[in-house]
Amino acid sequence: MKKSRIFAAVVYFIFTFGIGVVFALTLPGYFATFTVPAQVIEDALSGNDFLTGIVLAEPVGFYRKPVLDCKFEGGGGVILFETVFEEYDKETAEDPETASSSRHGMLYKALEGYVYGVEGKYDVFSKGGNATSLHVTTAEGEEKVLPLLDYDADGDGIKDGISTFTQNGFIVLELRESDLPSVKKLDFFDRTGAKVFTAEADEPLDFQSKFFDTFGNIEEYNEWVAAGLASSNEEEKAKFNAKRNEYVESVIEKLEEDPDCAVTSHSAEYEAAVKAVNKRANKKAIPFVIIYFVAIYIIADFLLGSHYIIKFFKWFLFKVCKIPHKEKKPRDEDVFGHDYFSTVTLELDLSEVPEFNGSVEIKYTRGGEEFIFTLLKENGYSSTLRMKAGVYVNPFIDIDRTYGPVDLPDNLEVEGYQMNKTIKIVKREV
Repeated sequence: MKKSRIFAAVVYFIFTFGIGVVFALTLPGYFATFTVPAQVIEDALSGNDFLTGIVLAEPVGFYRKPVLDCKFEGGGGVILFETVFEEYDKETAEDPETASSSRHGMLYKALEGYVYGVEGKYDVFSKGGNATSLHVTTAEGEEKVLPLLDYDADGDGIKDGISTFTQNGFIVLELRESDLPSVKKLDFFDRTGAKVFTAEADEPLDFQSKFFDTFGNIEEYNEWVAAGLASSNEEEKAKFNAKRNEYVESVIEKLEEDPDCAVTSHSAEYEAAVKAVNKRANKKAIPFVIIYFVAIYIIADFLLGSHYIIKFFKWFLFKVCKIPHKEKKPRDEDVFGHDYFSTVTLELDLSEVPEFNGSVEIKYTRGGEEFIFTLLKENGYSSTLRMKAGVYVNPFIDIDRTYGPVDLPDNLEVEGYQMNKTIKIVKREV
């Protein structure tokens, strides 16, 4: 391989392999964070494995027994668990300096769960005028309307559908204590404003229970968080953080004393769900990475390499599989009586491309043997071989793809004891 080709190959492989290593290191994490969890939840809900679904919502803690488990006529249903979540503010997490007005790290009570198994029975997608919503009736008979739509399909600023329902067939429900004091009935309305499903609790659901009691005074905890975020005094921050840590440790201890209560990150369900997510993420990432590396090798072999792939298939088809093929062979009258050798010189005419400074290989075959002329700048783009008189066929030129020959003969007729042939090089039209 010529020097310029070697340099190009080294640069190509360093760049493409570098990108491949980045893919191999980051793709499993990307899938495990953004795409696979929803798929695992979808599978879990279809198999009535609701605990896997709730732990992948990643609350701080949850009560193992659902407080609402209602099946709809015709299939599907809605399920809710008592949970406590931690507020997450991406901007504050990335830049703590913006934390003065943030709720990042604060806790809140919620009834968390899913609507599942209603694909084809709940029409919630519409571009414009979409009336899909959830109407919640409290224990006092007050009705509150909560939005369900969360994405804009056409970019007109109006939400058109529910992303998890479109992609995975379930809807995430999160009923926060800050939004309503209790829950007695849930009514689900479709895009036309028609009521489609209703789920009613036997007893009103509120945010007072033995599970919520294990978290003690959440309001006081949130005050410590706010004070710690707002304070610029390191000593004060340390004091607030110490209170937070003490509170967290006491909550974890209380949750783990009750088998029906769970710290999400410590639960067996969470550990199993994370393993399932990572396994599926790896199964998605590994084929992509393998295909990527195979693709960059194929591209390199065709553009920069020695065409080993083409040579392999020719060998396999014609030598191993014995597939008949029409190979150009010199005619008997061309070689009969030509039992002598000739000194053959090939030269390049670069008059139309004076800027050309690459290297060139020109190859012919005869009787299964290859004859390669290597034309280099330092040799004045001239190469000489000792060849037996006759006709040589199957021409192939290895040259920078920007350039090409205009008069490379399909049959190189070698005759006489000395022979010179000039090949004109021009720039290809783009």
